[in-house]
Parts: sequence; C-alpha cells; structure tokens
Amino acid sequence: MILRYLSERDRHVSAEGLFGALKRRGEDLSLSTVYLNLGVLARAGLLREFAGAGGEALYDSNVRDHYHLICRETGEVRDVPVPLVDGMSLGAFLQAYVERVTGWQVEEPSVTLRGRAPDDGGSEAS
Repeated sequence: MILRYLSERDRHVSAEGLFGALKRRGEDLSLSTVYLNLGVLARAGLLREFAGAGGEALYDSNVRDHYHLICRETGEVRDVPVPLVDGMSLGAFLQAYVERVTGWQVEEPSVTLRGRAPDDGGSEAS
C-alpha cells in the first residue's frame, strides 16, 4: 500500500505525512511499519531519501536522476532536472573534478539546492 500510494504521482513525503495520508484512506498500519518499509524501499532503490528544509527525512517516489530545490521558509520541494556539464551530469562532473584535484575517491556525489521560493510560488520545475 505504501509503494502504491507513492507511485500514484511524484511525491515528497515524510514518514509521518505518509502515515497520516494512509490512515485517512482507511489503511490499518502503524507509524513504525511506515518507517520500516520506507527504509527497505529506499535501500532497494525504489524511493530516494533526502533531508527536507528542517533536516527531516523525506522520501521521493521519483527515482530518476534529478536534484531537489528546497525552500527554507515553507519546506516546499521541487524537482529540478540534472544539468549536463561537458556531456556529464553535474554530479558526475563534480565527482571527477574533486577526485582529480584532491585525489579523494568520491563515493556519493550529491547536490541539494536550498533557498527561498518566489513570492508568487510560480516555477517551471516540479
């Protein structure tokens, strides 16, 4: 039921938010079941876990390569397509650059964009 709910459309939800939504649908489950299953689904690559505006764990049903734009004031999250730099995704480009410059081996390049949404709330990305 968790995966079915999340696959209905692209969503960014906390465990508590998901629990509440499923309870409102009449589903019989506990919050600990939601947490447990979100962890399993994220480790299996069926969901992406990331930190929201306040540092809380959020889960994304869109597992395609993309970045998150997070409003510090409202907590709104928008998906942003991955830009290409020299024919590589931004994350891969940064990984190669940092490895070349520092000698470090980067295991998990990650980009998070935090800021403030425009007053009109309008945006092309979603």
